[in-house]
Amino acid sequence: MEYTEIERIKARLREQLTEKRYAHTMGTLLMAMELSVHTPADRDVVFYAALLHDCAKYRTPTAAQKALLTDFLPYDKILHAPLGALIAREEYGIDDERILNAIRYHATGRPGMSIEEKIVFLADAIEDGRAYPCVEEIRKATERSLEEGMEMSLRGVLRFEGQNGTRIHPLTQQTLDDIERSLAHEQKN
Repeated sequence: MEYTEIERIKARLREQLTEKRYAHTMGTLLMAMELSVHTPADRDVVFYAALLHDCAKYRTPTAAQKALLTDFLPYDKILHAPLGALIAREEYGIDDERILNAIRYHATGRPGMSIEEKIVFLADAIEDGRAYPCVEEIRKATERSLEEGMEMSLRGVLRFEGQNGTRIHPLTQQTLDDIERSLAHEQKN
């Protein structure tokens, strides 16, 4: 995309998001680009996924979209992620599945995540505007490796949401299990 198209996307997001959510989006974008620097990640994928990750934050799915989101409908807090992937395709013309997957799974993760998906997931969790218990520890773990950051972040989500009685999507636990297997395999080798 050209610079003017990026600016149009930003202007549209500015209209659709609260000022605080737009600032978070820009913080996520900056953090994602920072995290991608020393990795083989496709920076265009990271850029557009981070920019659009919350494009559906304040949207209600249409009937047609609901039919495609049945696995996520009971999980209000994370519904914006898969809905965001649909909106990115329908309204922003994104057809790169790597970008759409990074948007779709930025709130739950999934087993077998790509490096771009991990970067967007973590950038969303640790961008500079985030201030919650253990965010500094997650930032430090992420500096060591994306997998360590993922593990700590996912553990935090499961602990926090579990304590608050929030329904947790099964993908979150499945992602943690996958990351833990990966880390255990790395330690053996």
